[in-house]
Amino acid sequence: MKLGLIGTGLMGRPMGLRLLESNYELSVYNRTKEKTIPLAEKGAVVYDSPAGLIKNSDTVILMLAHFRAISEALFREETGFKGKTVIQMSTISPAESLQLKQKIKKLGGNYFEAPVLGSIPQATNGELIILVGSSTGQFKSFKNLLDVLGNKVLRIGETPKGAAIKLALNQLIVTETAAFAMSLGYVRQTGVSVNIFMDILRESALYAPTFDKKLDRYMKRDFENPNFPVKHLLKDLNLISENFYAEQINNLILEAEKPILQKAIETGLGDKDYSALYNIIHPENKNSNKK
Repeated sequence: MKLGLIGTGLMGRPMGLRLLESNYELSVYNRTKEKTIPLAEKGAVVYDSPAGLIKNSDTVILMLAHFRAISEALFREETGFKGKTVIQMSTISPAESLQLKQKIKKLGGNYFEAPVLGSIPQATNGELIILVGSSTGQFKSFKNLLDVLGNKVLRIGETPKGAAIKLALNQLIVTETAAFAMSLGYVRQTGVSVNIFMDILRESALYAPTFDKKLDRYMKRDFENPNFPVKHLLKDLNLISENFYAEQINNLILEAEKPILQKAIETGLGDKDYSALYNIIHPENKNSNKK
């Protein structure tokens, strides 16, 4: 299989390295070419254009920030997809996924979606949860490939059910992060012991592992080396809120969180880890860093 990867950023790079370690013949493209260097050093062929990569690949994996970037990469230049399969692994809407499927099919290619749940550590270790929207035949044909990237590869149904369940899961990232930041901020501001608060929380039905995963960042207000930056969370929030509203799901909670992320970006936190929204929910002051 001649495999191509378009998008070698925070998630694409460790995914590409996993494929190279599994002896796949890999070609890569990224708009910022410097981000392909770690993959080139491990044997990947670097292309200067998506069209060149697509022409010389049998299967193309997409790991890009949003639908606009995907469309530009695939369709900006006249490209043939006859006999090729495109696997879309980013977070996009169900309607966008269907649009890609229809356009690629019209151009002679095959398409399915496989968005992922997890971040850089899971991508590095091949422990992503992969949410596949495909035919049963596509799932069987590409299961071995996807197993290299994830330790749980699930067929959700036909396209775009994979995209839909990804939005449902990412909604929890937004709301759980903000909800925990509020409670933690209040506990610290009032001088209650964070250790006691966490001990109670861990033993209750309210607990989610992400709370402990991000706790040290909150306590130290250290949001460097992001697994997922604030600006991407805002992008996902806009996408989720729009799609929930379209399906007649009340989205007022999501809309209320938009100004928090927007303010985080305005104050220079856009490229920091998404847990940096804590600094907006619980601004630093003389009482804000109590244990």
